[in-house]
Amino acid sequence: MIQFALGVDIGGTNTKVALVNDGGDVAGIETFPTGRDQAALIANIREAAGRCRGAATLRGAGVAVAGFINSARDRLSYNPNLQWLEGFPLRDAMADALGVTVALEVDSNASCLGEYRFGAGRGSQRFLCLVAGTGLGVGMIIDGALVRFMGECIGDAGHVVVDANGPECPCGGRGCAEAMVSERTIVQNAQSGATLREVIENARKGDTRAVTELAAAGRALGIAMASLSQIFFPDRIVLAGGLAEAEHLVLPAAEAAFRRTVNTEARARVEVVKASLGWRATVIGAAAPLLL
Repeated sequence: MIQFALGVDIGGTNTKVALVNDGGDVAGIETFPTGRDQAALIANIREAAGRCRGAATLRGAGVAVAGFINSARDRLSYNPNLQWLEGFPLRDAMADALGVTVALEVDSNASCLGEYRFGAGRGSQRFLCLVAGTGLGVGMIIDGALVRFMGECIGDAGHVVVDANGPECPCGGRGCAEAMVSERTIVQNAQSGATLREVIENARKGDTRAVTELAAAGRALGIAMASLSQIFFPDRIVLAGGLAEAEHLVLPAAEAAFRRTVNTEARARVEVVKASLGWRATVIGAAAPLLL
């Protein structure tokens, strides 16, 4: 018998609600602006969930949120883009609204888990997942278990420094990987579209500056992968998120920079591949713990 769970992805800009089955398939999805009001967010998720689930019997709901969560995994503890949600009892409010068991997770962990269970991470023993889009999130799974040592996740690994002379980062540092590969940086430098998607589309049409900036982001990602490999010793690294959708405009540059920068052992044994679940990874991974 097919099992179903809801997957919810709360981002700084948009929120997604999806019905996910135990094969990792998305049966229905809704997207709406996250806004800045706690009660309105809960109400919007409840309404979207009702439309998505239809007559399906749910095993529960997984909610992924950007930022750090507390050790009880019941609320957001830190995210400068979602400060209005910090400290709010999100898990319990969602359980009350949906009438099911709710599991709260960090969004980068959810993306990592989705790819590990149903996507490009299957079969990996030490799986590192980089999610590049608005910012740069990182998740790690070792022998089937998510790595948690800060904020119930791997920490702010997206802020590993890749260029000491690089641009200032919103975190207060300089030359962080996130500062080099974020949508904001790419759009600003490419001057070829108002969004990352538009930059990618223009690069595919031959816009030289867009092509150059996407390749530069790929090289920064490759250096970040090399640095993280020296710490976590993955056997497979997957690139997910909006930047991964640029494919040949980013991935070859990322892998070349990784191979050039990393140590000899990792150069020989670590796979670098594109995520296979695309935009679905986070909602699928959020629902995955309920679909055992």
